[in-house]
Order: sequence, then structure tokens, then C-alpha cells
Amino acid sequence: MNNKDMSRRSFLKGAAAMGLMGVGGFAGLGRADKVKAEEGVFTPGTYTASATGMMSEVTVSITVDESSILSATVNADGETAEIGKAAADTLAEQILAVQSQEIDGVTGATRTTEAVRKACESCIAQAKGIDVSLLQSESAEEEAAVDWLGAEPEIADSEIAETVDCDVLVVGAGHAGTFAAAAAAESGAKTILIEKFAHDMASGMRDTLAAVNSKQQIENNDNPDAKEVMKYLVDWSQGYCDRRLAKAFVENSGETMDWYTEVLKEQGMDFMHEVDDPKPEDNYKTLDVGHSIQYGDEYYEQLTMDKVFAYAQEKGLEIQYETTMVKLVKDGERVSGLIATRADGSYVKFNAAKGVILCTGGYSANDDMMKALQPWTLEQTCINYSKSGSKGDGIRACLWAGAAMDTTHTSMIFERGAIRPDAVGQTGDGRLFWMGSQPFLKVNLNGQRFMNEYMPYDYVLHAAASQPEHTYCQVWDSNYQEYCEKFETHGCSRLFPHKNGTAPVFSMGYVAEMNQGLIDEGFIVVADTIEELAEKLGLPAENFKATVERYNELADLGEDEDFGKEAYRLSHLDTAPFYGVRQSGGYLICTMDGIRIDENMHAIREDGTAIEGLYVCGDCSGSYFHGSYPNLLAGAAAGRSATFARMAGKNAVNEI
Repeated sequence: MNNKDMSRRSFLKGAAAMGLMGVGGFAGLGRADKVKAEEGVFTPGTYTASATGMMSEVTVSITVDESSILSATVNADGETAEIGKAAADTLAEQILAVQSQEIDGVTGATRTTEAVRKACESCIAQAKGIDVSLLQSESAEEEAAVDWLGAEPEIADSEIAETVDCDVLVVGAGHAGTFAAAAAAESGAKTILIEKFAHDMASGMRDTLAAVNSKQQIENNDNPDAKEVMKYLVDWSQGYCDRRLAKAFVENSGETMDWYTEVLKEQGMDFMHEVDDPKPEDNYKTLDVGHSIQYGDEYYEQLTMDKVFAYAQEKGLEIQYETTMVKLVKDGERVSGLIATRADGSYVKFNAAKGVILCTGGYSANDDMMKALQPWTLEQTCINYSKSGSKGDGIRACLWAGAAMDTTHTSMIFERGAIRPDAVGQTGDGRLFWMGSQPFLKVNLNGQRFMNEYMPYDYVLHAAASQPEHTYCQVWDSNYQEYCEKFETHGCSRLFPHKNGTAPVFSMGYVAEMNQGLIDEGFIVVADTIEELAEKLGLPAENFKATVERYNELADLGEDEDFGKEAYRLSHLDTAPFYGVRQSGGYLICTMDGIRIDENMHAIREDGTAIEGLYVCGDCSGSYFHGSYPNLLAGAAAGRSATFARMAGKNAVNEI
């Protein structure tokens, strides 16, 4: 095992693994009206409850008097030591601070956070004498009636404890915010970036970014045609993508990648273009737009963020953590700043002479917004990989300020969620199964093949949605590593180096270790015969055996006569041991709709006019994606976010 694989293993046990929460976590939220401390009288005493976290049961205990929570403890000793267990004290402190289960949580420890919320909710219900079972009995009508937008907070001038002046204010130390803040500081403006979490819980940056016309693409003689990329984006969105934004992306992304490459190089890291072999016979065209970070011995979410911040702070960037945006402030029709809260709850007003850039993320961790705007996404979610801060705060603030939001709503969801071999549908007990994007044989619960297994990630989930229990099984044999190399999948699903030597996001060795972990947990089953595999997956043996025989026949033939999959992505199931896993829904990464923007990154009103002084980037911005994520443009979302954020930083300084 090399150093990179060791670092990936640490990542799985830490940030990635703990970033997952079962879709069942959604069911426990949105009921604060029943259990908030201030809404009723408690029976004094100590109350305890548990909920399932990532690796174990997480236990919460609270001690209350008649009207308040006096103390809270969280026992997460069975969770991952580096993240879930380490977050326990912080989560307990948050319960005490907010006097309810509606805690912000800890980025990276999302599933542990959700367990704490659910357990705390139960504790508070016990303290109020509420039957805990009633918490699960809300009607669909009640849930649909939730006002996810709410009213804009009213904060009197007398409540402001502090005033801070700057030229450009950036909100959110995530992928887009990092690029925006660096660009503004680099341009000479007095720039402040505020982040609601502490440094170690900030969102950090993505691995793979798309671009056109980077120096590396030109040097590699592998630079996709700009017009073709624009057409790809617009067509994939069924025309919803604003072509002016697609044009802004192709015209500015190359410079953004060149800048990022140089900044990382100065900090001792490589950032490389991904070159793959063109395959004219492929059913779905790929364009080599991806550029990915080449990690060494270290791998954590804030690593590249810190590299860029080190550069930007030399240019004068000031970063203020644990500062949470509450609302925007306007001078007439122009956004002139915002009001935020410090860690101690005090209000601070930021005056931004040149502009505010919101990079606050989407709303995939906001239960009410997801239920109201994307119930179909919840139906296809096995695990939620969202950042804890993705609550839609920036979107709501913009709407209060008069901005318009996309009228269609969509999310980035990949077919990499595993459920237990006796489960169906959403179970709240999903696991990350990275090999889910490999085109091995997939069958429904009747043991029958029903799809071309190499489709865009969410297309696989769409095909499975019409199958019994929305559940399917992926199966493979002991030669799977050789097949994965032959499959030559694109983007983050690729498990072997690209043609030019660029390393994949996760290596085959690392994913094999992930699989072993799923075997140990009982998610992946292992069998010596096809019949035994059918039994362990709960499939009709005769049907499944016939399906496997037919699939082997097609592999021998070298042509998929049944579903038209590329010949080089066929494989045999003939060498024991055999493996299989059940899947239902995928893992949700982020929402992709948001505030409508113009080509200068201004938030716009319903009439299309720009809101002066307000720029929106990243997952809280819209006007770009619709319906499905174009994953065959590797890094399309992260590249868009980086490029537009860099543009916003420059535009704000120049007040464009």
C-alpha cells in the first residue's frame, strides 16, 4: 500500500465516511415546533436516547430543569475516532447553546450529527412528556405546509454590537468562496471572508475541476472545442442552462485552471489535466475537461483551501471563522453589506463598499427545502453526502433581498449507495459503495437484467426507479480489478491512472479496501457459486442463473445484443468467489439549483435586472444545471463554481 492509498484510507475513515447520512435522517427533522425547550415545561431530570450513527449507536443525555437544558453529553465512542467521536463534545455544546436538537452540526461528521439530532429530539420529547412515537406521525400535508423561506429577521440598530468595514465581503469558506476571496484580495481590495464554522469544519475544496483552454489541455493536444462544450451544457440541461453563462465558463475557465495550477505548484502540489482515450463507439460522449488534484501523503478537505488561503492572505485577505450570516443589508436597491452573528451570539454588521459575494452552498442538508422543492430526490437518496452548512441560508437571504430562484430544482446524485442484502428501498442505513459506477451486471430483485449498466450516474438510478422496490443488485467475480481497468470509466469513477499518468481520485487499491470494509459490515456478500450468490442476495436462483449465463454469452460474443452496452464494458461472471451488493438510490452530494444570476455573477430579480452589489456563486447559484448532472464532463460543477467565483471576485472589485 503506497502513501496515497494510506491517505485515502484515512479519508474514508474520516471526512468521507462521516460525511454520509442515511436518508432516514430526513424523517427526524422539521419538528422543532414539538420539541424546542422554550415551548413547554419540562419535568426536571435526566433523559437519555440513542440513534444510529455512521458506525455505532450514538447516545445523548440531557439534564433539564422546568424550562431549560442544564447540561448535555454525547457518547459517540463507537464512531470514527478522527471525526465522529472527536465531534461529540462540540455537538453537546451546540445542544446546550441552542437549547434544542436543531444544531448546526459538524462538517464531515454529518451522520453522527444526524444521530445526535434524532436522539436529542427524543430526549426533549421525554422531558416534555410527549410520546416519542408521535414524532414520526406527522401527516404529509403538515410537512408540505412548512414555510421553508420564512420571514426576513428584523434586527434593530441597537442590537448591533460591532461594525466592520471592507471593500469586498465573501461568505463561505468552501470551494467557490475560496476562489472568490483570493481573486478579490489579489485585485487589491480590502477583502474579508466569513465562515460559519471553525476552520477545521469549513467545507474545503473539490478534487476535480472542469475547464476549456487551459495551458495543460493545449499542451496535451486534448483541448475540447469550446462551442461543443457550450452545446453539451445547454443540451444536457434541456435548454435551461443560460447560454451566456456557458459562454462565460468556456471563455474564463482556462485562465482559472492556469492560476490554480500555479498557486498549488508554489505550495508543493500538482494539479493535472485528465487525458483519456477517445472511444467513438461510446454511447455517451465524453470531453476531456477534467483537471484533478494529485494528493501525496495528506488528504483532507481543507488542504487545498489552506494552500489558496496562504496565497491570498499574503495579498491581504482576512478570514473570520464562526461568523454566521443572518441577512443582507441594502442601501436603497443596492446590497451594501450584511448582518451576522459571532460565536457568542452577538450581532456584527459588515459594510461592503464594493460588493458581497455569497458562496454559502445549496440546501441539500435542509429537510424542509428538500421536501418542498425536491421530494423526488429524497426518494432516490440512499445516503446524504451533503456539507452540514448546506442549509440554503444564502438562497433565502437573496430571496428576502428581492432575487429570483430557479423554477426547476435538481441535485447531484451518484449511484454509489449500498443497502443491506435483505433490505429494499431507502433504509436510513446506507453506505458509500464507490464501485457502484462500474458497469458490472446489474439485476432487479427478480434476478433479471434491465439496463445498459454504463450510463450517466443518475440515469442508472432513474432506470432502477421503475423496478420492484426501486432496488437492484450489482454482481461481479474475482477478476473485477482487471475488468475495472478495462472499463476505462470517466471522471471520479475511474480507478486507474488516466492515459497521461494523472492519478484517479480514488485508486483501485483504495476502493478494494473500501469493498472489504463493506464485506466486513455485511453489505457486500461473497459466494462460491452463482446459486449461493442468488440466495445471499435474495434473488430467484433460476432466473438469476439464466441471466448470468446470458451475460456470459454476450461477453463471449463481444456484443451486447440486449441493451447495447459497449463491448469493452462487458465482463464475465465465471471465476469464484463471486460478489454482490444491493443498491437503492444513490448518494446525494449537493443541490444544483439556486439564485438566478447574470453573466457578471450578479443575483437577478424576476424581471432580469441585476441586484447591484450582490454576487452569487457555487451551489447557491442557479441558471446553469437542470434535471441531471453532466458527469461525463468531469468536474463540471466544481469548475463552474471556481471559474464564476474568480470572475465574481474580480467583478466586485471593479464594481461590474
